[in-house]
Amino acid sequence: MNVATWKLPEGISADSSKNIIERMQHYRFLINHYLIDGTRIIPDIPTIQHILDAYDQFNLPVVIASNSYTLYVDNIS
Repeated sequence: MNVATWKLPEGISADSSKNIIERMQHYRFLINHYLIDGTRIIPDIPTIQHILDAYDQFNLPVVIASNSYTLYVDNIS
């Protein structure tokens, strides 16, 4: 059984000495996230808090739940 998980934080988002807002912005907007089928998604704020907590405390990924993200829409015309 395949279970989709959020990527572990990297760069600024992985640095617990940085400001939490900077970490969250980096994780949400500068790291690309995809479902198993390739659909690009953006984590919501509470989800990012859980992801960073799980990473900081246990170095573990968080499972992607259906209500934890919005779909990425490319607005290039």
